Order: sequence, then structure tokens, then C-alpha cells
Amino acid sequence: MKIVRLLMMAIIIVLMVAFVFSKNNWDEKIEQHSQQSMDNVAQTKSMEVLGEKEIVQEKESTEEKAEVIEDEEKAASVKSEESEFYNLLLEQKITSIKLLGDGITAGYGHSAYSAPDGGRIIFHGNGETYREAGYEFDSWANQLRNYASKPEFGEVDVINAGIRDKTADWTLRNLDRLLKPKEEAVIVMIGTDDRIFITLEEYEATMRKLLAVADERSESMIVMSPPPSKEDLQPYKFTMKEINEVLKNISEEKGYTFISQFDAFQEQMENGVKYESLMQTATSNPQNDGYELIWQTMKQELDLQ
Repeated sequence: MKIVRLLMMAIIIVLMVAFVFSKNNWDEKIEQHSQQSMDNVAQTKSMEVLGEKEIVQEKESTEEKAEVIEDEEKAASVKSEESEFYNLLLEQKITSIKLLGDGITAGYGHSAYSAPDGGRIIFHGNGETYREAGYEFDSWANQLRNYASKPEFGEVDVINAGIRDKTADWTLRNLDRLLKPKEEAVIVMIGTDDRIFITLEEYEATMRKLLAVADERSESMIVMSPPPSKEDLQPYKFTMKEINEVLKNISEEKGYTFISQFDAFQEQMENGVKYESLMQTATSNPQNDGYELIWQTMKQELDLQ
């Protein structure tokens, strides 16, 4: 009996040891499985985060590429607009260019300005007759005329309908006498003297109508803002800077080709060029160097080669 008890106790001890060993293995397996599950979850989250980052980076990269493409397309579009006038000349699709403006278009203020006594008539009506300014001095209009006379452009007639002391309001009211029903190319720069007579809002309304008609009647229209001038010459109702902004905004809105002579003059003065060397101080007309700057700005902005 004693031997049997001893055997029973030994069996029980062996079973208990086996149980404990088995339990420890089981706990280790559970712990390993749990740790593996946690690692898998962490890895999955990490992959998700990486995936989200990649998506964000890819999206940002795509957006950046799209912005670059859009900027390039805008630049190409602007370049195309700049070159359109030159290409039309080169293809001999422009045989006449009409200039609408005031004394700055006529060339008044240039030291070699010649009064339009014998020039061709550019306006006749309401008891008034105005003739075209002379061709011999270097106004921006005459420099354009000389440029357009290149043999590769064919026969191009530049009609300078700039008239001293006239306003945008007067030009609009007499537009039928200044413009034909169909023009090939028209360049408009006017507004310096409007500051004396009307408000900025009235000037904007006038220019919207004037440019709409000029654009409708022409194959190619260019809008230019006048250069800056002294603001204390008259009790002006608005500034040349405001004229520049009005014309720029209208042109951007309507898709007109726009050249800011105001900005070109301001840039030169910021670079140290004296106002007095570009503009007269007793009038709002340019000096000789000012007329040269207007022409050089046109050449650059219109990509005239």
C-alpha cells in the first residue's frame, strides 16, 4: 500500500509539473501572439500613415505641377498677345494703324514738334478742323511710323489722330469722325486732361464705352495708359495712377492688349532717372527722352523685333 501511495504521489507531481510547464508555454504563446498582433496593428497604422503622406505628397506634387503648367500657359498666352501685333505686321495683314489720343500722341512737347499746319486732315466737324502732326521729329507715333515702314511689313499707313487738349469724353462723342466703321489696328492712349473736367467714375464709364467701340471696329486694338505727370498743375479730380489702374482693370476684364506707360516711367524714376528728364514740369507732356521711353516700352511690350 505504501508503494502504491508513493506511485500515486509521483504521478500527481509529474502531472502538476507538466501542467505548470504547459501553462507557461501557453501564456508565452498568447503573449507572443498578442505582441505580434500589436506589431501588425502598428505596422498597418504606420503603412496607413505613410500611405496618407504619399497621397498628400503626390497631391501636392500634382498641384504644384498644375500650377507650373498654368503659369506656363498664362505666360505663353501673354507672350502670344504681345507678339500678335508684330505677327500681323509680318504677315502683312495690317495696312493701316489709327492712333487715338491727345497731345502726347500728337507729339506735343518734343523739342522738334512741328505744328500740323499742312498735314492731312484727321478731324473735321462741329466747326473744327484738325490736321496730323509732322513726320520729321521723334515722337513715339513717328517712331512707330518709321518702324512700320520696314519692307517686310509691306505698305503700312500710320494715321496719327492725336489732338492736343482733347479728352476721352470728347473723343467718345466724336468717335464716328475719328474712326472708320472698320479699322485694322487701333492704339488708344488718352485721359490726361479728363482729370480736369470729370470724376474718376465718369472717366471709367467713358473709357469702357470708347474702348468697346474701338475694339468692335478694329481687328487689333492696343490700350496704353499715359505716363505720370505732376498733380499740382491743375485742380485735378483724380490722379494719373488711378487712370492707370482703371485702364489696366478694364483691359484685364475685357482681354484687351494693355501697355502701362505709367508703370514704365515709374520704374525708370525708381531706378534714379529724374522726372524732369522724362516729363515737363509746366505741362503734362513728355520731354524728348520721355517720348523715347514710350516708344521703347511699346517695342518691348509688343515684342517688336
